[in-house]
This record gives sequence, C-alpha cells and structure tokens, in this order.
Amino acid sequence: LLNEGPILNPSSLVFIGNSSIYYQKDSDEIEDKSPERTRNYRDAKSESIIVTDTSTPLKGGISYNYQNENSGKRKRISSSIASNVGKRSSFGIGLRYNEEDSLLMRKTYNQFVLGITHIAKEGINFGFVVVDPTQNIKEYFKYTAGVQYTLHDTIDLLLDIGSGDTENSDKEAFTKMAIQLRTFKRFFLRYGRFHDKLYKEKGSGVGFSWVGPKFSIDFAQKSFEILRNTTDTIYTDEQITETSLGLTILI
Repeated sequence: LLNEGPILNPSSLVFIGNSSIYYQKDSDEIEDKSPERTRNYRDAKSESIIVTDTSTPLKGGISYNYQNENSGKRKRISSSIASNVGKRSSFGIGLRYNEEDSLLMRKTYNQFVLGITHIAKEGINFGFVVVDPTQNIKEYFKYTAGVQYTLHDTIDLLLDIGSGDTENSDKEAFTKMAIQLRTFKRFFLRYGRFHDKLYKEKGSGVGFSWVGPKFSIDFAQKSFEILRNTTDTIYTDEQITETSLGLTILI
C-alpha cells in the first residue's frame, strides 16, 4: 500500500502513482489483566507521520514514529528510496535512526532495510525484505518473503513468511495471512491472522478503509496474546487489543 513503503518495503513505492501525507495513531489495551500486574502499568500509545513522493523516477519517502509503552519509549525517523530494476522489478533501501529507552536497551542506533518487489504478471506480486542485514541490533533483525494474489480486481490474498534467525529459521519463524475485499467501489474490508515466534505473539486483525479521490480513512483492530510467558509486562493469560486510526491525503 502507498503508506507502507517507507515502513515495510521501500521498493514497493516504484509501482505507486500517487504521493501522499499520512497520519496514524495507535493505542493498546490489555483485557483480562493478570492479578500479578502492578497498578502503575500503562497501555501503549504511538503516533506516525509518513510522507511519500512518487513524482520523480527515484521514488522516496520519510516517516516519523513515536512509541510510548510500559516497557519504554522509542523514537524512529526513517527515509527510503527506490528505483526500477527492469520493467517488472524494483529495488529499495531504507535507513532508520532510532532513539530507544526500554527494558531491552538504552541507546541510539541506525538500521538499514533492503527490499525487492517483482510483478510476475498482472495480479501476482512478490516481495522480499531484510531488516538490519548487518545485524547492528540482533534482536530486531528479520527477513520476510511475501506474495499478493489479486482475483477479479476485488479480492486480494496475502501471505508473508519469515524469521529472525538465519541458522535455525524455525526458532524465530513467523507467518502472516490476510484477505482484502473491495466493496462498493471505495470500501475495503480486511481480515488477517498471524503466528509469530520472533515476537512471541499470535492473533488476528480486522480493518476497513474508505478511499476517496483526495483522501482516505483507515481503521484497524488487532487482538493478540503471547505464545509463552517470556516478559514481565505481558502475561500468558492476557489478551491485548491494538486499535489504529489513519488518515491519508493524496498530493
């Protein structure tokens, strides 16, 4: 999607004809809180601003993201560029500047993101992304391969598989599946499921979008639980609901 390029796969911007400004606000809420949880626990909140420019042969985008959760805070500034590699393929590279103060680390660090997109034929797209290929922060390294298949211009089927471990891929493997339905011309309905050993989570998500000539509105809600009790902030019998609201303005 237009707004996902600078965040997920920078190479996908090559095949998008619009430039945009995007704002998104997320919030998390824990259901069935464990009696072991302390009273000072706070739900997570985050905000993102993404600007994309596809008006030149070298496509690009910048983004700003701020996260504030019980385990700490993180600020990220990202930039990305992409270009064609033949008529049906593209290559993109992104750079992330991060300031993190969390239970995992307290430091400032940079990461590269490498992405490839290939359109096999109309309706079938492939993508491959490597986050932090130099493993500057080993905990955040991962690689993902994905495919999107479109049926009759109204149904999109999506599948992502990947891992955060190159030696034993199953140890930190993840799988994400989704379906998107286009209804009444301007409405999109989405449903997805995921099982993620890398971040120890599994769950599902639903969402919808209204896409107009000059702007669009996106709403999504994701519910998930951890696979096992590996943290002090989330317990195995709890479920987390993440709500996201976004607004896109086309330029």
